[in-house]
Amino acid sequence: MRVVVAQYEGVTTMRPLPLAAGLLVATARACPTLAHVDFAVETRRRPVNAAAERLRGASIVGLSLYTWNERYSLTVAAHLKAISPHTRIVVGGPSVPRQPDMLASFLNTHSAIDTAVLGEGELTFREIVQAYAVSPTTSAIAAGIAGTARLVDGRLLLGPARERLRGDAFAATVSPYLDGTFDDYLASDEADPLVAAVFETNRGCPFSCSFCDWGQATESRVNELPLDRVKAELTWAASHHVAYIYFVDANFGIRRRDPEIIEHIAALKRQTGAPSFVYFHLTKNAQARNLRTVEMLQDAGIGSQVSLSMQDFDLDVLHAIRRDNIDPADALTLRAQCHARGLPTTNELLLGLPRQTLASVRKTVVAALTPFSHDSFFLYPVRLLPNAPLAHEANALGLEVRHVPLFARDLDEVHPVPEVETLVVATPTLPIADWREAFVFGHALAAVHDQSLLPATLPFLVWSCAVPPDAFVDALLDAFPPIRATLLRFADAILDEAASVLPLDGYGRLRWDPIDAVVAAVLDDPTTFFATVKHVLMDLVPPAHHRVATDALTFDAALLAAVSAPTTAISVDHDWSASRDARNPPRKARLRFEVAPSPTFATRSEHLSWFLANGWARAPRRALTIVQ
Repeated sequence: MRVVVAQYEGVTTMRPLPLAAGLLVATARACPTLAHVDFAVETRRRPVNAAAERLRGASIVGLSLYTWNERYSLTVAAHLKAISPHTRIVVGGPSVPRQPDMLASFLNTHSAIDTAVLGEGELTFREIVQAYAVSPTTSAIAAGIAGTARLVDGRLLLGPARERLRGDAFAATVSPYLDGTFDDYLASDEADPLVAAVFETNRGCPFSCSFCDWGQATESRVNELPLDRVKAELTWAASHHVAYIYFVDANFGIRRRDPEIIEHIAALKRQTGAPSFVYFHLTKNAQARNLRTVEMLQDAGIGSQVSLSMQDFDLDVLHAIRRDNIDPADALTLRAQCHARGLPTTNELLLGLPRQTLASVRKTVVAALTPFSHDSFFLYPVRLLPNAPLAHEANALGLEVRHVPLFARDLDEVHPVPEVETLVVATPTLPIADWREAFVFGHALAAVHDQSLLPATLPFLVWSCAVPPDAFVDALLDAFPPIRATLLRFADAILDEAASVLPLDGYGRLRWDPIDAVVAAVLDDPTTFFATVKHVLMDLVPPAHHRVATDALTFDAALLAAVSAPTTAISVDHDWSASRDARNPPRKARLRFEVAPSPTFATRSEHLSWFLANGWARAPRRALTIVQ
């Protein structure tokens, strides 16, 4: 008897271990009555026929459905059922609808599916495999398995609701890190080089934000996985030198024991040198604990950022998305505390939320700007998730959407079945024309700030000269048309349901993000860009500050690291290299710097990739040496 669980990869370049598939296999294979079963995990996208052929003859195939693999997985399922009709196909994951009418429609559309699993799947999947081992013709519903659904003669049949795992119940599940499941996977032809691993320390979310399905999916209560198991999994990762750890908890730091987990990671770093970076979604209303979490990682030499979890700073918008129990003032207080300790912060803003207006989006983007160069913010179109309240309420709220395909970065990496994101592009208060303008404005400011295109000039302009950031961005977009043109190209590609990432002329067979494209527009013509910025500065900056603003711009232009930029020398009147907090004016000092040459690259795409990587890492692109 062969059972395969497929958690097909997405289009991202960093592909972590498949936690969901691993949990299903590890829990099932630990059952003594299933010792004779051959379990396997599949992740690679192959041509659909080839993927189905690999699964032919399996007794059960489980498919873990996410927004980044749903369409491919269901297409493989249809082909598999055609060539292997006796294979039982079981689906689960966040993309399986939970509302009965939507679930019935989903199962009717995808007739290859035999059984759908609702909610946590480890015990349900194990019982399905056990039932099949006893009687291959018995359906999961007939066997009385909780947490399942299927169609019988066009009618939706639901098994009993399955109680969520909590406390000692987690002991019935098994870790794929600890039982050998992932060791077997890494030894197979499925695995990529081990760079990243996903972990969970708890399940549940006490919040019910309408754009997210975390709280809705888990009925809000937070349940802890056994601490010893969590620590042992992290030890496994460190022993395998996993550089990047991602906690998928909805609110890491919400439990009192979480600092102990961070202490364990810090100890592993001292012992093994791994991990290098820890990413998490920090709990929303625990400022002191969040601060301590990041401080402990920083002290251990592990990279991280404090995510402010503020998708908008407008109170009316937050109320509309049921996030008004998270006060923007608290997020700003946490940000200030991080700045006082030199801790970087990041903020993910959403475009297309109910009650947003062009004016409110512009204010939110400006509010995300900070005087600290290591901070960052991002603007993303709202994505409707299958089980999020916002998806169910979209019509009533008057949301206009586009179904936009997801593509790999490499143009030559052709995915046989493109996945699709459902993105909000207009609301009653944010018509398409305003959405386009907000898209351009937000990405333009994010690119200039996050990619350090004007690391001295922009902070001086905003915090020393009190020039509103929106006034600067508006003037720059008008005076340097390539930025507006390239960002409108991306916005219109979304509106045309073509793509959200696009190739750029002269930058190889790759697709790039909007911020990447802004940087490319600057690198294509840095002389005109800086001449334009200087002209804008002279219009916006009070005359008393003209000389200092020009000094900052001289410094920034020398650091840009255009293609094959030679060694240069600059003289400035202020020590811009020592400025860390833009609220404090730079030290006045007549300095002469020698600026090291930028590396030489064979292609423009290699140069752009290097430039962007250093920007995200906040690493200097050209070394400075004081020569006078």
